[in-house]
Amino acid sequence: MQDERRFTLHTVTLGALTREGLATAEISEPTSDGETCTTLLQVPACLPGERVTIAVEPPAVPPRRHRRHWKPFPRRVKVLEIHQPAPQRVEARCPVFGTCGGCQLQHLQYEAQLEWKRAVVDGLLREIGHFEQPPLLATVPCDYPWEYRNHMRFSVNREGQPGLTARSTRHVLPLSHCPIAHPAINVALSIFSQQTNPRPQVLVRCAISTNQMLIQPSQSAEVVQLLAEKGIEVCEETMDEQLGGESFRIRPSSFFQTNTAQAEKMAQMVLDGLFPAMQAGSEPGGTARPLIVLDAYCGVGTFALMFARRAGRVIAIEESASAIKDARWNLRAVENVEIMQGKVEDLLPTLAEHLDGLVIDPPRAGCQRPVLAALARNPVKRLVYVSCDPSTLARDLDMLCHEYAAYRLCSVQPLDMFPQTAHIESVAILEYKQEHE
Repeated sequence: MQDERRFTLHTVTLGALTREGLATAEISEPTSDGETCTTLLQVPACLPGERVTIAVEPPAVPPRRHRRHWKPFPRRVKVLEIHQPAPQRVEARCPVFGTCGGCQLQHLQYEAQLEWKRAVVDGLLREIGHFEQPPLLATVPCDYPWEYRNHMRFSVNREGQPGLTARSTRHVLPLSHCPIAHPAINVALSIFSQQTNPRPQVLVRCAISTNQMLIQPSQSAEVVQLLAEKGIEVCEETMDEQLGGESFRIRPSSFFQTNTAQAEKMAQMVLDGLFPAMQAGSEPGGTARPLIVLDAYCGVGTFALMFARRAGRVIAIEESASAIKDARWNLRAVENVEIMQGKVEDLLPTLAEHLDGLVIDPPRAGCQRPVLAALARNPVKRLVYVSCDPSTLARDLDMLCHEYAAYRLCSVQPLDMFPQTAHIESVAILEYKQEHE
């Protein structure tokens, strides 16, 4: 921290966690005209109810006059002492936790992490989604909430050392081990930390089932040999991974879930939500006509390939050219899947087929309004919405269930895809309202 003598000291009792997993604090500060205002701050690595002493960076711009409560631009806050720790506090495993921007919840008991994430989803479904009693289930835990990430992007500092960036800065914290990274990635990181790496980044992806690894930029023969001695095969352009009993080819730039074990659980949730009759034991093909399902934002074809074994016809939509290449390869052995390249908001409204089911797995920004409008005009019997941001999920569910009044929300299942962090994955199941009635 630059010139810590300028930082002011405050002893405060902390409030609730923000959605970003940071505790809140209120301090009194003078305004430019000599009055006093209350400033709202976010404190890392702390928990609600804790009594702490913090050092606070002065504001770049003085508080505005006649403002009793003032929320400034992000300011650096350093925790100097914890006087009264919360009962849910545990010792963080990472030595740079609280400074590194990667994790937010390592200091919180894992059971409490799961409860907090469910509470976040519940609050957003009520506040943004306008559901009085959301059909919300308990958060599905990760069996081992450490060493799960199969994809890491390390920054490289001026000295060529790899690491992760400090919270709210561009400063690189050199690392040789990350407690949430898969052991294979930590093997690679320990090797990278002993050499000078080219800036600005080094990307690592590993396949759990095949011990293959993708690294960008390409590494020297010495590094490749050191990894081979550890049983890790470094691949040039693609690697092979397995999920849900299916094999997938993945490129460095293609999207694939970063937690393979939780992705297995999520895939089963999607299948159970989309094919409830099959879950009950009926055989494929038992309906009056073959089922037609759509995989929107299909990525490398993960869901589409699983659907192909259960439906008569599958339509898969993806915008990324890299992911489309992988999807075509992964789906090369099935004949009942049609892959369409383009934006979902452009292609979905043009489909003439009557869809029996649809899974939609949009980016963090959620669905574009044309997508939701198309689902309201041409509703499907079963809709599974996979979300990585509960706020945009709540917004989209509000439109589908209330504004358009086309669907009934059956359930929302939070899934802890990213333990030790504030990120929340959810799987929502919807039914066409007329079909249900």
